[in-house]
Amino acid sequence: MVSNAKLEYIALLEQKLMWHCRNDLHKFCRAIEIPGAPLNDNDDCDEFYPDNITPAKHHDLINQTLMEMAYKIPDEQGRIKKRVMFFMPPGSAKSTYATVVFPTWFMGRFKNKNIISTSYNSELATKFGRKCRSITRSQKYKQIFGAELVADNRAAHDWSITNGSTYMAGGILSGITGNRADGLIIDDPIKGREDANSPTIREKTWEEYKSSLRTRLKPNGFIAIIQTRWHEDDLSGRILPNNYDGESGWIEARDGEWWYVVCLQAQCEQESDPLGRNIGDWLWTEWFSPEHWKQEKVTQGSRNWDALYQQKPKPSEGDI
Repeated sequence: MVSNAKLEYIALLEQKLMWHCRNDLHKFCRAIEIPGAPLNDNDDCDEFYPDNITPAKHHDLINQTLMEMAYKIPDEQGRIKKRVMFFMPPGSAKSTYATVVFPTWFMGRFKNKNIISTSYNSELATKFGRKCRSITRSQKYKQIFGAELVADNRAAHDWSITNGSTYMAGGILSGITGNRADGLIIDDPIKGREDANSPTIREKTWEEYKSSLRTRLKPNGFIAIIQTRWHEDDLSGRILPNNYDGESGWIEARDGEWWYVVCLQAQCEQESDPLGRNIGDWLWTEWFSPEHWKQEKVTQGSRNWDALYQQKPKPSEGDI
């Protein structure tokens, strides 16, 4: 029989763990069951296989950057991350941590906060919303934050939790109106090469960002853009200076604001790599072998490799 003293000790340890999960995004992402692939092919499937991949160094970097943004932690020069960009190759699980895990932690940690999450179309945005919602339904989430999904507000694109925080998702071109946001998350604003090559779609995306999305932001609200670069004139390209060349850190942008950029290339070319890699080192070799990256470099060709994998899109020869 377990003694009362031992039971009390176990309960105290559990309380301490929940406190750390509540206040530390690193701990939170390791405590919850992160939703992976849906259990079936139905578009409205609400059940997911667990994503059992151990967070890698670049996932911890995403978490740390977003946590500093959420807590408004100043750097040594007093700068606070209110505008952040993450550039990473396809398949690096950037959306899992920045667009699925982070919003649920932020909404639970800070009461009465409003998140707007958007992507290139409503289907993808709703998919992210469905995964976020599944986290808030879990018993672990309730244990950590003492909050849960509101019973009568469960649409995948528009829901809330019992501490007053709300979540709204939509396509970037669908015209999100109504809600105000403490945080704006933009994940994959460009669908693919065809849209990236369309001046019309790029211009519409830019106008929606300016006139619809930014106008939803509350004072001191944050913006996080998560994407693979497709084109030098994509959304991030419109914001960043013309001479941007894959650097990370604080960047003075053309919109007059300072953005904090985390740019991770498939193969490191920068001396100031955010992960401390050496020139030539590959990204996430625990998952993608060097042979995988080398083959992609050959298969993709220089234009796709430079843009999607090295985050340094260049004009095609026909545009020069």
